[in-house]
Amino acid sequence: MGKITDALKKATEEKLSRLGKLDSKEEIKYQFIAQKTVDSNIDPRVVTFYESDSPVAEQYRTLRTNIQAIDSKKPIKAIAITSAIHNEGKTITSINLAIAMAQDLNNKRILLVDADLRRGRIAQFLGIKSDLGLSDLLSDGNTEEKAFLNIGIENLTVLPCGKTPKNPAELLGSMKFRNLLGLLKEKYDYVIIDAPPIVPVTDAGLIGPQTDGVIMVVQSGRTQKGVVKHAVGLLKQVQAKLLGYILTNVQYHVPAYIYRYL
Repeated sequence: MGKITDALKKATEEKLSRLGKLDSKEEIKYQFIAQKTVDSNIDPRVVTFYESDSPVAEQYRTLRTNIQAIDSKKPIKAIAITSAIHNEGKTITSINLAIAMAQDLNNKRILLVDADLRRGRIAQFLGIKSDLGLSDLLSDGNTEEKAFLNIGIENLTVLPCGKTPKNPAELLGSMKFRNLLGLLKEKYDYVIIDAPPIVPVTDAGLIGPQTDGVIMVVQSGRTQKGVVKHAVGLLKQVQAKLLGYILTNVQYHVPAYIYRYL
């Protein structure tokens, strides 16, 4: 299978090409922030939770399908989500992908790991509070029962980043992390790892080679091509397997007729 490129708009563009041009008066601009329909502290940008039948949530399911269909010598189980620089949408992407995979009718067991030990935000986006997490497991290993969280989404377990350590790179490059990841791959069907951006810090370069593949998140209209190429070069240097790219912050029009049937 080819690389996962621009997965978040692929299905909608295919529908547009099949149905042809419609009256421009019927076009509406789809908002990428969901309206809260349930009482939850989860960030409204987690559309797979609030609006699982929306066009954007469908793109995450397309991404899920593409990942599951990857032809590889060994199963793709542990996937790192990274970006070239900060604030490109990798954490929101990781959360939405993890929930989309947990919603699979095959009842796959999904673990979402916040491996951004410097400025992890998964707990914040999910509206949860936890003093323990990955850094604590790697530091002392005695907090397993309290570190893994069930947040009420079926088939999904969350491992927050934990306390900010003084030595994040050393922890992520340690044999403890390698052994822990091996155990997690045995227990869960998929392990989605939200990794730090690769250009500013070395952490993603340590995580990537230990996973079955890396997905690069690129923000449309912001990240320069040269920066992306540099980030890809850093992943190649550490022999991480690049599965493909996700383009975020894409604004496009969805005709009303198509919107009703998406």
